[in-house]
Amino acid sequence: MKHIKFRILIIVWVSMILLFLTFAYILNIVLPTHFVNEAEDALKYELDYQNYMNESQQQGQIYYDSGTYDDSDDSTLAQEFESGYQDSYFSSDIYYIDITPSVEGGSTENNTVVGSNSTSLKSTSELTEYAKKHDLTDGDIHTLQTENGYYIFTSYEEVYVTDTWTEDSIRTRYLMYINIDHIVKYTRSLNWLISAIFLCCVAVMSVIGYRLGVKIEDSQKTQRRFFQNSSHELKTPLMAIQGYAEGIEMNLVDPQNAAGIIMQETERMTGLVEEILSVSKIDSRGFKLDLVKLDIKEVLYDCFRSLDAVQQMNGISIVPEFPDEVITVKCDEYQMARAFRNIIVNGLKYSKKKITVVIETNPKYVYIRFKDDGKGIDRDDIEHIFDRFYKGSDGGTGIGLSLAKEIIHLHKGTVTAYNYLDGAVFEVKLPIVD
Repeated sequence: MKHIKFRILIIVWVSMILLFLTFAYILNIVLPTHFVNEAEDALKYELDYQNYMNESQQQGQIYYDSGTYDDSDDSTLAQEFESGYQDSYFSSDIYYIDITPSVEGGSTENNTVVGSNSTSLKSTSELTEYAKKHDLTDGDIHTLQTENGYYIFTSYEEVYVTDTWTEDSIRTRYLMYINIDHIVKYTRSLNWLISAIFLCCVAVMSVIGYRLGVKIEDSQKTQRRFFQNSSHELKTPLMAIQGYAEGIEMNLVDPQNAAGIIMQETERMTGLVEEILSVSKIDSRGFKLDLVKLDIKEVLYDCFRSLDAVQQMNGISIVPEFPDEVITVKCDEYQMARAFRNIIVNGLKYSKKKITVVIETNPKYVYIRFKDDGKGIDRDDIEHIFDRFYKGSDGGTGIGLSLAKEIIHLHKGTVTAYNYLDGAVFEVKLPIVD
């Protein structure tokens, strides 16, 4: 699959934009609508309460004039009404403006604020002007947005009966409103914060997504390279086995010599398959170590003995330079020997006469250096020499050294490679145990 990193970036950008639009919708549409609804509910309740108190006052005045008034009735009725009260965000933010028209004309004479809550002159002026220009029906909820406020308001008339016999009364009109401008502006001001967070998240997620895409593409390239290299490496022994088997069938080669070569190529192919299976187990976390305390020198000596035939075949000797004391590490003997063999076999391919194995220690770690006298590691290859399936200019499948690195890491150690003088050095660092 090509251009994975760009596809990941597109997915990241689309997802973040949708998330940003969702938050913007909530801040600019959902929350203001919610506050408007809350303000309307508060005004409706307050309007019902004022109407109730107005009716109670009138009824009380009638009882008073008839001589049957008891002020405890008002208190009982008020408690019954307020028992159904539902608190609101804006229950304490209701303001009143007296908009009672004058007797001479229809102008507003008394545009002052009444009640316990105060308000700004700008709000009073804006709402008064609106009331002059519009025919407001008592009880209807209106909304007005200006530069100075976001008003939810309604009008109502208060009637005070002065004389029940002559039906004289005083009528006063009020504009009751709530200004939610401060809270709406606050929620909308969060757009800047959301935008900043959005841009930061887009930048971070883009970097992460791009790097992830690059890793996936590199992994796919590595896998393709592995299949190409491994198929070539498997094909070589298979062709040799097939050739000698056909030679035996046609009586063209000595069966005994052919059998030896067939066995040798079979072992080579078996080793390659085992390395591939080991890599698969490490990836699936099914690679388990049987850890025991061992002298690391004995593990190395066993590796040297197992490679005697290879040394004689290549005319290369392995020279140990070990201290006399016992150096104890906790390791899986088979797997650690396997890692060492992979490093030594790699060195045997490029050495001229010998490989020197040096051991140095400090109180916490043992350092094992495998030094060959070859031409050293190519500059282009040295950074990738432990990469899985990486094949250098004249390397193999790229499994041996990567597997050695994985095994050493499982033992809480490290392995590095560098050039020194006339050869390459592979340095293994392992923790010492008591």
